[in-house]
Amino acid sequence: MRLIGKVGDEAGGRKFSTYLMAQGIENQCELALDSDSGQVSCQIWVSDEDRVEEAVAALKLFGEQPSDDRFNVAYVAPVPSEPPPPSSSSPSGEEEQEVPLTRRISTPVTIFFLALCVFVYFVNAMQESQLVKETEIKEEALILTPIQESFLYDMPASVAELELSIRSSGKENKVEIEKQIQEMQNAPYWRGLYDFVLLKFRGKDPSSANGPLFTKIRQGEFWRLFTPCILHLNFLHILFNMIWLWVLGRPVEQRIGPVRTILLTLIVGVVTNTSQYLMSGPFFLGYSGVVMGLAGFIWMREKIAPWEGYPLHRSTMLFLGIFIFAMCGLQIVSFFVQTFSDLPFVLNIANTAHIVGAFLGALLGRFSFFAWRVR
Repeated sequence: MRLIGKVGDEAGGRKFSTYLMAQGIENQCELALDSDSGQVSCQIWVSDEDRVEEAVAALKLFGEQPSDDRFNVAYVAPVPSEPPPPSSSSPSGEEEQEVPLTRRISTPVTIFFLALCVFVYFVNAMQESQLVKETEIKEEALILTPIQESFLYDMPASVAELELSIRSSGKENKVEIEKQIQEMQNAPYWRGLYDFVLLKFRGKDPSSANGPLFTKIRQGEFWRLFTPCILHLNFLHILFNMIWLWVLGRPVEQRIGPVRTILLTLIVGVVTNTSQYLMSGPFFLGYSGVVMGLAGFIWMREKIAPWEGYPLHRSTMLFLGIFIFAMCGLQIVSFFVQTFSDLPFVLNIANTAHIVGAFLGALLGRFSFFAWRVR
């Protein structure tokens, strides 16, 4: 079945679909909602591959002359001489009604990851609130909660020891806590290539940005390769990531199925997390790397297989592209500000994960393994 295009309104779509039926071209008219304009359009799917070009030509003519009399036809489906035997999936013998794609295919993987991120976010918020009560220091000074310690890409030994010391000090010893926080911020561990290069440019000793790599992963904690994706910093962070997951994840899963969606998500998540770790160290979080991977995947599928009909407007892809370039520009400005001044202009944005995710998603979109296999 091939998507040949769409008609801007439901009445026109039904009219053109009826015309194709009268010409003997089997087709389906499926309603689709444009996320930008909010208008309902009809996607025209043709079953007969040999007559696709004929249907495309007819659709082009219909778009130019929708009121032409040739399209005002009344198609009556032929009545079979004998009733068909009842289907095994329909014991009553009733004909099954065709259901649009968005209704007949569920998206359990997308819903699972969305629910998991929300659940982890609330667990982290409760742990953070408890730490504030125990130490009576500002939330900004609390670097890690227990769930963050378990789910971040890595946990440097020096930071873990200081975290434990802060919690055992008690809220009465504020001077000692502040001293330990300062020690934690200056503790040597792998801080990423960005900090290493920044210290070099500033003429400082880059050894504080150096340290052992993949400490916890080499100890067998392999879940850390992916789990930074399900951690989020604040409400707006998780809100926007989950909206994008819903918008991009559902159409992908509807077309490639749950198993390949899990595989796609894990590949993008692991690669983007590892890239971000090498660039900025272990303290990053968020699902945005996978979100950009889904966007790059859809963009590539639209390029090489437009008949798969991903309902993503071009302006949406343009917005995501502008977002990536804007964040990269701000990161470059931040680098030069930190190099030539002492102004605290630091961006905590995982730009590496965004860029790598978009390119990796586009690369995976070229593989036929992730093509839509219509049953």
